[in-house]
Amino acid sequence: MTTYQGRAVLLVDDGRQFYTTADLAKDAAGTWQGTLAFHDEALVPVLLNVDSGHVLVDGRPGEFIRPDRSDWTVNGGSPFVIRVLGSGEAPF
Repeated sequence: MTTYQGRAVLLVDDGRQFYTTADLAKDAAGTWQGTLAFHDEALVPVLLNVDSGHVLVDGRPGEFIRPDRSDWTVNGGSPFVIRVLGSGEAPF
């Protein structure tokens, strides 16, 4: 299993970019998944409806889907976290 923990950029379909902290893992078959954490609570309303996009890790893109938009977590002062499931080659 290969993992990546660090900075990344979320690209959404309308062209907007959001900086995030990624915690991603890839198995031997190349399937990847993980979480993206956002530390700006003002982004929560924008990110609630994201169901797919791209994440950039060191400039390398990885396409993902978000299979469950009810998966998010946020509570006072904590980051907003979403789960992603890779739908192509991993960006790490």
